Amino acid sequence: MDGLFQNIDHIDEHMKDSFRLNGALSVFLGDLELYKLAMSIEGDQGAGKTQLAFQLADGFAEIGFDVGMFQLEIGANSNIIKRNRDRYIMPSNRGRVHIAGEAPDGIKTVRKYAGKFKVIIVDSWTKLDVESSEFDNLRNDFPNTVWIVLFQRTSANKIRGGTKPLFDAGINIEVKKVDDTFVNNYAVASKNRYGETGIHYNISLKKIIE
Repeated sequence: MDGLFQNIDHIDEHMKDSFRLNGALSVFLGDLELYKLAMSIEGDQGAGKTQLAFQLADGFAEIGFDVGMFQLEIGANSNIIKRNRDRYIMPSNRGRVHIAGEAPDGIKTVRKYAGKFKVIIVDSWTKLDVESSEFDNLRNDFPNTVWIVLFQRTSANKIRGGTKPLFDAGINIEVKKVDDTFVNNYAVASKNRYGETGIHYNISLKKIIE
């Protein structure tokens, strides 16, 4: 062979072990692997995208992953962040969750810290002011980092910057706003290479719903 192709049995030497988060998130996301794992989160304004991101941060921290959150929409010192921390990050996991309220050099800052954390959460991509194609570049350049990126929608109900990240991500999560109480809002995976789609995860209750 010329080096591009390998025998299919070669993968046994390089494949990554699968893992799962705990609780309802395990059912929602399925068997994950630490190889180019990227999730996109998009949905209605006020539906609970940030709250879901905090729950994912807690879930990954609980199984021993260090998490870096770029909280570019709200900032790092907002009372909203404190409330989300107190509600969604267990005290035993807080030592593994770190937060930054800005990315001074935009995508360059994100890249700088990609190797320092096992999980990088960006809320939201719009604040980085870069092409949506850069999302896939991050996934390929840092294949052992888990990427969780929140995308804002336009007034036309499309994600800002184009839909390319939805094709590049292994898991696409859409957050649905049912009413103004937040109690009934849920997340559903429209695409999941690692598990089932169509499972409804209630964000407020942190459980799978029928």
